[in-house]
Amino acid sequence: MTLDAMDWVWTRAKSRGNARLVLLAVADATTGPDATARMGTAEFMRRLAASRSTTRAAVDAALASGELIEDEPAQGSRATRYKIPGAVGYVRTHRATGPESGPLPATGPNPGPLTGPESGPPADIPDALFGGEIRPPMGPDFGPHHSPIEGVSKGVREHGREVAVIPEFARPLVDQITAAEIYPAWTLAPGEWVVVHALIKRSGADMLAAAAVQAAQRARNGVAHARYFLRAWQALPPAPAPGTVPAAAPSRPASNVIPLDRAQPRGRVAQSADYLAEALAAMEAQQ
Repeated sequence: MTLDAMDWVWTRAKSRGNARLVLLAVADATTGPDATARMGTAEFMRRLAASRSTTRAAVDAALASGELIEDEPAQGSRATRYKIPGAVGYVRTHRATGPESGPLPATGPNPGPLTGPESGPPADIPDALFGGEIRPPMGPDFGPHHSPIEGVSKGVREHGREVAVIPEFARPLVDQITAAEIYPAWTLAPGEWVVVHALIKRSGADMLAAAAVQAAQRARNGVAHARYFLRAWQALPPAPAPGTVPAAAPSRPASNVIPLDRAQPRGRVAQSADYLAEALAAMEAQQ
């Protein structure tokens, strides 16, 4: 299943960077224990929020690692079928199995939400992504979640409205953008949050926040969703190494403009203009 395959990528995969994002994209699209999914370049680009060349390089890197294989080549309109061999038949170890698992029996016509030490949010959300602190709210005021990861990353639904939940690692970035009075929606997809996490590690929250503010100022109609910033963030360089000294600003060339010397006698044209102005003033005074 999807969550089992994604758990394998989170806990067992050795790939890093964009190759790891490719594995997560395939795992997110799997539907069975065979850990396969059909996906074309356009779909990879959408899930990774990256350019075509970057996406192809990431897929090649994932294939080179051996953690992703082409199970069936593309044929006509059918996209290539990819497989994550290590995730085939993999089952999350923390998921309860056997006759003891399953929902608790109801004790009455309407037992209500569970309470006590055994209740609480689902444990399927990777702590590496959400810092082990942010979990989807539970209770009668919140709608059902088809997937714990999807519920948190895309926002929970409160009274029929989608509410964004910001992962802990993204709080400094979001706070800086909000402080600049820029208020986009932050209901990002799971793969997009993974990209944001990688970009924060590479370039730093301060650089990403400054680029977001500049992009928002250039946008004619404002920025409605944080997804607008992803392309600009991916073009940023890595953060400078600690101890790097900023380059000195180039000195301005000496000006070849000769300043006006007010002490010099005025030219004939200027003197004539002064005489004319004095004559006109005298004529007006006589009238």
